[in-house]
Amino acid sequence: MRDQFNGLNKMLEPQYPQPTSAVNTEDGSFETIKYRIYIPVELGRDKPLPLGVYYHPGGFVIGQSMSDDVLCRAIAQQAGSIIVAVQYRLAPEHKAPSQLEDALRAVEWTHRNAARIGGDATKLYVLGASAGAGLAFCVARKFAMGQTASGPRLIKGIVALCPYTLHSKLIPEMYKLAHKSHQEHRYNVPMIDVSSMETFFNNAGLQPDDEDYFIALDRDCYRYLPPAYISTCEFDPLRDDGKIMVESLQVANIPVKTDHYDGLPHCFWVFPALPETEVFFKKTISGTRWLISQMEASE
Repeated sequence: MRDQFNGLNKMLEPQYPQPTSAVNTEDGSFETIKYRIYIPVELGRDKPLPLGVYYHPGGFVIGQSMSDDVLCRAIAQQAGSIIVAVQYRLAPEHKAPSQLEDALRAVEWTHRNAARIGGDATKLYVLGASAGAGLAFCVARKFAMGQTASGPRLIKGIVALCPYTLHSKLIPEMYKLAHKSHQEHRYNVPMIDVSSMETFFNNAGLQPDDEDYFIALDRDCYRYLPPAYISTCEFDPLRDDGKIMVESLQVANIPVKTDHYDGLPHCFWVFPALPETEVFFKKTISGTRWLISQMEASE
């Protein structure tokens, strides 16, 4: 899997835009966790900026790519936010809950170091794509339910791009009428299908009934979650994972904004030449700005 991914990334790399001087980066590590911080140069001189902790896609097995770097730079510059992208431990070398543990520690580290990097610790949110989006939900849940040492109100928002929220082998009865994408896209769809999803989850040692990793199993947490921006794609086995989260948050009266991409597969934006990729970036930046406005309105 990693070899295939690395080959695709190498092929696509020349198509990505070159980094500009509009965003500075800082690489480092803490407690063995590597990170890259994206800081917009022209912003934040008068006041601290919102802070986003980014979790990359890859099914908990594959690491960061050039597309993650491009996305983090764009959000930092155009949404006016500092982004801390973390490299959590990967499976199969590190089984669950290693990824969640690292993701939680990354939030706590970012909160402690907010002032040093120019961030506003009161405007801290989590964001991610695919496995990273599901992880962002899991992290927000742990804080919202008071299951960390840092208190329930630390995380003020979630940006979830094509998130997973359930295991295909355990869809609760209440979701079965609405959740069809696992059945529709079990095999032979672009990017990922249910078979590859299950391979990723098996590599991480995940059990289908693990509420810490599959947030939609815990209905009680919805009313405690912060505002969320969620995107979904039509030809994606995770499509309805995202849609049930949108509907569940709406029922719980949690502010939620969503964008859906008809006719497109999971994480299509990794292909920079697609015309829809530009649309995705614009909508994701707009969604992140909306989320930041929600955080500011709640002050």
